[in-house]
Formats: sequence, structure tokens, C-alpha cells
Amino acid sequence: PVTVHADTIRAVTRALDGWHQTSGRFDITTLPALLEQGYTHSAVSAAPAPLVPGYRIGTSAQVVVDPARSTITVPAGSAIDLGGIGKGLAADLVADELMAAGATGVLVNLGGDLTVRGVPNDDASWYLGIQDPTAAPRHVALVRLAAGGIATSGTTVRRWLTDGVTRHHLIDPATGTCADVGTLTATVLAADAATAEVFATAAMIRPPAEAIAMLEAFGLAGLIVATDGSVHRTATLRGFLA
Repeated sequence: PVTVHADTIRAVTRALDGWHQTSGRFDITTLPALLEQGYTHSAVSAAPAPLVPGYRIGTSAQVVVDPARSTITVPAGSAIDLGGIGKGLAADLVADELMAAGATGVLVNLGGDLTVRGVPNDDASWYLGIQDPTAAPRHVALVRLAAGGIATSGTTVRRWLTDGVTRHHLIDPATGTCADVGTLTATVLAADAATAEVFATAAMIRPPAEAIAMLEAFGLAGLIVATDGSVHRTATLRGFLA
């Protein structure tokens, strides 16, 4: 067991909830497999991360969180990566703190994962563009959101070459390799940015039609841009289009 900050307890607990909700598609224990694909440093740090010999992935069920003692225990040979939820959860925390401090309206944008609270002006909604990954800066949709979170996950930014093969940072927990399901980006609207980020990540592990069905089953709104350029929208998204 390792003692961690209360915010880390909250992040890992929420991430494990996401693992259950998505039937394992969202999995924070794929870090060793990501490193094996050649992702040796993050966008903010050039320090290479060590690859665990004989590593294990798909061990979320064995991660133990003890809020009373503020500890987390990770199985031997495993490692966790909160990159699929950290920005969204941080945006939610910052927005809540700003509103508690007296702000009447807040938009927090952390790496493209957004939380909005309150009102920006006389209009009761925030207007947010969803970028077209095939023709930036064009938008594939403009949505209006009174309160909640929106997150996009995709394979267009964090890409690199390993042994002459293009890799990306989204690992399929079932295979331990880069997901290849015909999806370019997934954008999700939810009550908070952490939930939006969890399901946007999970949507990237399923083919577009299956991802849309998953979002609708949870009452979420979103859209998928496929690698062939086609756009798939949930029926629930219509209520948010500006």
C-alpha cells in the first residue's frame, strides 16, 4: 500500500468506476503496454518511464483503494496511468472551486477537456465547437451546454513511429496493442468532464456503431469521427446542437 493525496484517491476510485461502467474498455492499468509501444515520455516531461519486466495489464479488478487510510495498492508487475481521466477530473475540481469562490460563470479547458458551470452572459448556455480532425479548424458540430463537461479522445495528436510503424496512445486492454477499430476521434458530453473523458476513451476502443450504442445506453450524448471521415452522432446529441 502507498499513501497518496485525497485527490488521487478520488481519481483512481472514479477511474475504477469507469472500468466497471465500460465493461473494461476504460482501463488505467495499460501503462506498461503503452510504454512497450514506444510512448517513452509525456507531453510535459522528457524523462523516460521504465518498462516493468514481465508486466501485467488488465489488472484494474486487483487495484485496492483504501480511502480510510488514504492508500492505493497496485498488483506486482502492473502500473496505472490516469491520463484518460486526469484532465477531466481536474477541470471539474477547478470549476467547482471557482464557483464556490463566487464566480457566476466558469469555463475550464485542460488539454481540450472542458467543464462549464454557471452562465457566461445573458445567454444561459455556453457554445462549444467540436473540431473536425480531418479538416481543422473546421467544426463538425457546434453545441450549447448550460452546465457539464465535454471531452474528446483521438489518435490524431499523440502519434509516433516505432520500428517504422505508426503507433498512438490508446491501448486496447483486450490486446495490449494500439486500438484499431476505424475510429479517429470520439467526443462525449456528460454531467461532468471526468465522465465525458472516461467514455470518450472507451468509445475509441469500439467501432463507431458500437461506441454510439454504448453512449446512448448510458444516456450520454456524443459523436464519432471515423477514419473514413464519416461522422456518427447519438440521437441524444440533437438536444445540444446550436
